[in-house]
Amino acid sequence: MSMSVEDPGRPHDPGVLNATRIRWAADIPAEWWRNSHRLARHPAAFTETAGRFSAPGLPRKVLYLGGDPVACFWESGLGRDLNSRLPDDLNITQMALEDRWEYVVRIDPRGLKIFHVADATARRSVGARTSACFSADHAVARRWAEALMKSGADGILYDSTRQSPGVCLALFDTPAALRALGAFRKVGSSYENPVVMAHLTAENVAIVGV
Repeated sequence: MSMSVEDPGRPHDPGVLNATRIRWAADIPAEWWRNSHRLARHPAAFTETAGRFSAPGLPRKVLYLGGDPVACFWESGLGRDLNSRLPDDLNITQMALEDRWEYVVRIDPRGLKIFHVADATARRSVGARTSACFSADHAVARRWAEALMKSGADGILYDSTRQSPGVCLALFDTPAALRALGAFRKVGSSYENPVVMAHLTAENVAIVGV
């Protein structure tokens, strides 16, 4: 799925959403990736940890998925930590990569109410003047997530953190989303994934311990 370039603009808080006027995504990929620490209770564990669309006190917990292993890596805790560093501090240990397990899961998108951030018509349907409402400031993004949760959304489709064609899905723990979620199949560790390793090399990330 191609994603449009994020439009410039200043993020703002949501107003009162009209659930009957929201434009939901019509084309939702069925296959997704999950990057999780090997000690995690379960790869499908929904979280309320503070993140782009999750936080304690929100109406729904969130499961973050990636459209490919690279996008999934950058959205994981390990990737976010790496992404926050200065260019001369881009290093990661082999053990840390071995501790990140990758899974593939399929969802049945039929009937799911997924909001597509990159769809300008969808944004207009909720009064969002810019896609920065969902990316630039996580505090603002969480308020939009809360408004969508209260309007019956099952999740949010959005661009990856990195400047890549990757797309991500923040799935809410609604009854419909839980029914749509299939079994998780373990693929291997991030260190064993040649696509992820080649991408890290291209990004000049040093692997310590190799």
